[in-house]
Amino acid sequence: MRYFVSNVLQFQIHRALCERTGQFIPGDPSHPLHKCDIYRQPEAGRILTSIMQRGSSAPWSQILQETIGESRLNGEALRDYFRPLEDWLRSENLRTGEYLGWSYDGDYCKFSIETAGLQVYGGFYNAAQSSFGLASFLTILLASAATTVCGLRWR
Repeated sequence: MRYFVSNVLQFQIHRALCERTGQFIPGDPSHPLHKCDIYRQPEAGRILTSIMQRGSSAPWSQILQETIGESRLNGEALRDYFRPLEDWLRSENLRTGEYLGWSYDGDYCKFSIETAGLQVYGGFYNAAQSSFGLASFLTILLASAATTVCGLRWR
């Protein structure tokens, strides 16, 4: 979860820094987010310093609100960063006639689910055996005991 949150925050903070330095202007194709460079930008340095100085002394949402004016995670910065790629993919799919999504293929999926004995919506499509017999129970018990004994011996 930390990894996910840090990735979203990374793009969110980067977008705020680029907006403050004037290198990213939302909606302006001549100033895209992916071409922003905050290296040697004093304003970006001041914002980053104020974020990092606080450390974990306050909740991250409070620090974010005070420094960049946003208090919640927002994935829009990711979309802004990758918008040129998204636009290219959209036009390329239109050009090549690619279909996005899934097309209905009749009963093939249902047949596959039934033959695999997969559980769907809390039940089974077919009457797959869901209870263990005495022989299955004893087999599992013996295998578990053997694994435990071998594990203790090798310590």
